[in-house]
Amino acid sequence: MDLKQLKYFMHVAELGSYTRAADFLGVAQPLLSRQIRLLETELRHNLLNRHGRGVSLTDSGRILLDHCRIIQQQIDAIQEDLSASTGKLTGHITLGLPPTVAKLLSVDIIKAFRAQLPDAHISIIEGLTSHLQEHLQQGKIDMALLYNPAYSSHLDKQLFYEERLHLIAPKNHALNIPAGGLNAAQLAELPLIAPSAPNSFRLLIEEEMARHNLIPNIRLEINSVEAMLKLVSDGMGYAILSPCTTELMRHPESVEVIPIASPVFTSQLFLATSAKHTLSRTQRELVRLLKDITPLLEKAYNQAYTA
Repeated sequence: MDLKQLKYFMHVAELGSYTRAADFLGVAQPLLSRQIRLLETELRHNLLNRHGRGVSLTDSGRILLDHCRIIQQQIDAIQEDLSASTGKLTGHITLGLPPTVAKLLSVDIIKAFRAQLPDAHISIIEGLTSHLQEHLQQGKIDMALLYNPAYSSHLDKQLFYEERLHLIAPKNHALNIPAGGLNAAQLAELPLIAPSAPNSFRLLIEEEMARHNLIPNIRLEINSVEAMLKLVSDGMGYAILSPCTTELMRHPESVEVIPIASPVFTSQLFLATSAKHTLSRTQRELVRLLKDITPLLEKAYNQAYTA
């Protein structure tokens, strides 16, 4: 068993296909298959189930994959420590971002990362909080910004940003808005467009409405923020979202951001990392960089709310 075999196995396991792994690694597929067969022979365990759609892990394969990720993290740490003697920070970080944050901040994050850590590499993946949290716990990504994540003893998290959600209404609405914003009874009557459970925003809406003994009137379920906003602008319903989301619209003037007095929907954005591993120097630098960029969310929030 050698590091190359473990690397090959890890990529096949994570990509679920010999063909995709061979393309990613730039090696011939027969070579890849042969090395993994040798690994299985040496370990005396079948690691992968082959089927028409690709491969899936056996129980032994899942155990080995967990170890491979730990080994890869140790290798990255060795390379980083050695490079630190030259004054350069290297390494590769995979950062997960929710869709709205990704569209608002990913370009700024990449530019700042390249400027401050020119010898390191960053990959950004976009996904819903529930998916990103799962990837983080599985070791597929290094850190993530998560909205209202569920508790997990496997994660360390710190609060990054907090905001109140507002009602996003079509521009031609006929709502009677009291001073200070809508109340819970009014909100319960509105046809809402919301993401499907277990989306963190959906759970937040249901929990806060339940505190007032009310059930939200959810007429449409869709997990795309852009699609939700388009449906609102077309008069198909209302959405409870961050005002920042209107920055994603081609024509933000087609909707109106309305404050909600009761209940108060407070959304919290956390930076989450694995509790199993200490942060590398490069990862700590990324945390600092993200803190510097976070005020851009506040700027987008204020611009949307006052527009």
